[in-house]
Amino acid sequence: MNSGSQSTPSRVGNLLAGLRESVAAAEFGAADSSDLPFENRLAVVRLGMATSLFYSLRTKHAPTAAHCLRVALSCSAWAQRLGLDEDTRDRIEVAALLHDLGKIGIPDRILRKPGKLSVDEQLTMELIPELGCEILRGCTGDHELLDIIRYANTWYDSRRHGDGPRGSALPIGSRMLAIADAFDAMTTDTVYRPAMSRERAIQELNQHASTQFDPELVGEFSRMLEERPEMLHRIVVDRWLRQLQDNAAPSIWGTVAESPASRKSASSVVHKREVLFFQQMFANQKDGVAFTDGEGTITHWNASMQRLTAIAADAIVGQRFSNDSLRLRDEDLVRDEDACLIRDCLAQGSAIVRSMMIEQPGKTPTPVQVHVSPVAGSVPGVYGTVVTVRDLSDQATLQERLEALHHQTTQDPLTGVANRAHFDNQLEDLTEATIAGGPSFSLIICDIDHFKRVNDVHGHPAGDEALKSFAAVLRAHSRDGDTVARYGGEEFLLLAPNCDNATASKRAEAIRIALESTPLPSLGGEAVTASFGVTEFQSGDTAETVLARSDRALLKAKDNGRNRVIQLGAGNVMQSPADETVATRGWLEWLTGSGPIENGEFDIVSPVPVDLVIEKLRGFIADHNAEIISVDENQVSIKMNATYSRGGRRRADQQMALRVQLTLSESREERSTGRSFNRTNVHAQLQPIRNRDRRGQDVAACFSQVINSLRSYLMGELMRPDSA
Repeated sequence: MNSGSQSTPSRVGNLLAGLRESVAAAEFGAADSSDLPFENRLAVVRLGMATSLFYSLRTKHAPTAAHCLRVALSCSAWAQRLGLDEDTRDRIEVAALLHDLGKIGIPDRILRKPGKLSVDEQLTMELIPELGCEILRGCTGDHELLDIIRYANTWYDSRRHGDGPRGSALPIGSRMLAIADAFDAMTTDTVYRPAMSRERAIQELNQHASTQFDPELVGEFSRMLEERPEMLHRIVVDRWLRQLQDNAAPSIWGTVAESPASRKSASSVVHKREVLFFQQMFANQKDGVAFTDGEGTITHWNASMQRLTAIAADAIVGQRFSNDSLRLRDEDLVRDEDACLIRDCLAQGSAIVRSMMIEQPGKTPTPVQVHVSPVAGSVPGVYGTVVTVRDLSDQATLQERLEALHHQTTQDPLTGVANRAHFDNQLEDLTEATIAGGPSFSLIICDIDHFKRVNDVHGHPAGDEALKSFAAVLRAHSRDGDTVARYGGEEFLLLAPNCDNATASKRAEAIRIALESTPLPSLGGEAVTASFGVTEFQSGDTAETVLARSDRALLKAKDNGRNRVIQLGAGNVMQSPADETVATRGWLEWLTGSGPIENGEFDIVSPVPVDLVIEKLRGFIADHNAEIISVDENQVSIKMNATYSRGGRRRADQQMALRVQLTLSESREERSTGRSFNRTNVHAQLQPIRNRDRRGQDVAACFSQVINSLRSYLMGELMRPDSA
C-alpha cells in the first residue's frame, strides 16, 4: 500500500470510544419527517421562470427531467445541511434542476440511441453544458448560475480545460452537482447497466475523490446519506413530478386531462373504468408486452418483459427498440447489430412472428416467440406497434413446485401466505445456493406502522383485516419464485431470488404506495402504512446476517419517520482482480503459507473516511450478533461466531468462536497528479478462541467468511500484508 503521513491514533480512538455504547443503544436517532422545507421551496418558490424550461426538457426526454429533479432535491437537501446562504442555495437548486437543459439541442437519434455512442456522438453529448448555458442566457444574466452548469462536468483535477478553473477554484455548486449527478446516475437503471446499491455508489465516489470529485464534499455527501438516507427517496421526486404536471399527458390508453364537469359525467366514469381494466390486463400479462410509437421509441414495458430481458422499465422506456440492446438473438444465437423487428414491422405494415432467444448474463438463453404487430387507426399512418414475447421454456415443473410449497403445512392460517418455518428454510436454501455460485437474492422486511393503535381503536377483527389486506398487497406485487411470508405479528417478508438491491428497493416502494392507497372498510375507509427494510446478499453473508441487516434497515426506516423504504448493504458485487487471485490460490494456501497470513492476519483498505468505516463496523457487529471485548485507542476487539459446513449438515449447525482484533488508521495516498486523498486502513487479526479449533480443517472456511464479510461491510479492498 502506498501511504502518506499517518493520522493521529487519538482521532481514531476518539471515534471508536463510543462504539460499545452506540451498539448497545438504539442504532439510529429519530428524525422528524416534517423537517423537509427544501422540497416545498424547490417546487413552489424556486422554479419561477425555470418552470417552463423544465417542462420543455420533460417534453423532450422525460427520464432526463426526472433525473434532474432527483439531483435538484439532493443538492437542495445538501445545501441546507451545509448551511449555505439563501442566494447560493437558490442558484444551486435551479442549476441542478436544469443542468441537462442542453439536451434539448441534442438530436433524438443520439439522445435515444439504444446502443453505444460513436466518438462523434460522444463529442456532441459533451456540448450539453454549453448548450444549456446558451438557452439560459435568454432568461437570466446571473453568471454565477451559468458557471455552475458550465463546469458541472469538469473534473476536480482536470487537465482537459486548459486555463479553466479546477480544484477549489471550481464553483461549490459545480462540485456538489457533479457528485449528486454521478450518484443518481449510478443508482438508476440503464439498458446496459443495472442500478448499483447506494453503498456501492458511495464507494465509487470515494474511489474517484481528488481526481473527478472534491474529496471533502464526497466525504460530506457520504455522511449525509449515512445519517439521513430518506432524503433522496424516490417518492419525493414522484410527488413533485405530479405537482409540476398540470395536465395529464396523452397515453397509449387514451387518457387526457379532464375538467371537473367531465369527471362527473357518466361517460367519464365508464372511460376511467375501462382504462383501469386495460392497465391491469397489461400489468398482469404472463407474456412480456411492450408498446412503441411510430418511430420505434418504447412507451410501455410490463413486468413480464422486465423479467424476461432483465431490463427495468425505467431504463428502457423512452429508448428506441433494438434487437441487440434487448439481447434478442436468432435461434442460432447469432448477433446482428443492425436487425430490428420494429423497423421491419413498420416498413412492411404487417405483423411479424419469429422464434428467437433472449440472452441474459450468467444464464442459459431463453427460447421465446416474438410477435410484433402494427397499430393503425382510422386516419392514414401507423400509430406504433405492440410487441408480445412469450416464454417457450418448460415451466411445468416449476409451477408444480411452487404450488407444492404453499400447501397447508407451510401457510400462515390467517393470511394464507407462507409461515415463518417455511421462510426460514427458503432463506437458508437461497443463501447456500448463492454461496455456491448461484444467483443473488434480496430480502424485503416490512412492518405495519402503529399496528397496536389499529387494534386498540378499531378492535382485533379490524386488525386481522389489515393483516389480510397487507398480505394480499404483497402477493399482488410478488413474482414467480418469490416467497411472501408472515414472520410474526404485523411483520411480513418478501424473499426475491434473482433480484438486486436497487430493484428490490423499487419493488418495496411500489408496495408501500399501493398499501397507503388501499382504504380498508374495517378502519372506516382509512388505510394503513408500513415501513420497509431492504438488503441483498453480499459476500461473507449467512442467512442470519441477511435477516439481521434487513431488520436493521427496517428499524432505521421507523426511526426516520416510518412509511418509508431504507436500503442497507453493498450487494453481491463482483470481486476485484486481486480478490480473484486470492480465491484462485485458495484460503487454505493463504493460511498454511509463510508469514503473518497463517495467523489470519490481513488488511482491508477502504476509500471512505474513518468515521464512516466505524459506522459500517457498527452494522457488522450488530448483524453478526458480535460482542465487543475491548476498545483501546485505535483498536477494537470483538468476539463472534463464524459458520461452516461439513458432512452435508446445515451451515447453522456448525459454528466456530473467533476473536477479531481490528486496528484502524487513516492515511493519505498520493496520486500521480500530485494530489492526495484520505483512506482508511483496517488491519485485522483472527484467532479461534478454543484451542481445539486452531488446527482444525474448518478454520480456513471460517476465516474466509469473516474476511469476505468485513470487506463487504467496510466497502474496501482486501490486501495481503506482504504487499502493504
